Amino acid sequence: MKEQTGANRAHRLGVRDGMKEINEQHISEPGLVVLDITATDEDTLQLVVARLEERWATSGPAPVRRVPGRAGATGRVYADIRRSGTGAGGGGG
Repeated sequence: MKEQTGANRAHRLGVRDGMKEINEQHISEPGLVVLDITATDEDTLQLVVARLEERWATSGPAPVRRVPGRAGATGRVYADIRRSGTGAGGGGG
């Protein structure tokens, strides 16, 4: 099997499922990341996003997407790991 090439090859599945393509602007500098998170339910997804917000500057609560026939709830978060989040003391661990 031939390996797919291109910067977004791992993301192609998400694009087909209604998530937008990752724009170069979102990852134009070191420290900028795009996280596609899948959890068993919406509460778990939102908890993970809240914990990310405590540690790093993020785009905020992720809109939840569900794909019929596929388990879980998915959301996308944009983060800047160079900037501290809302947590006291700048995080740890």
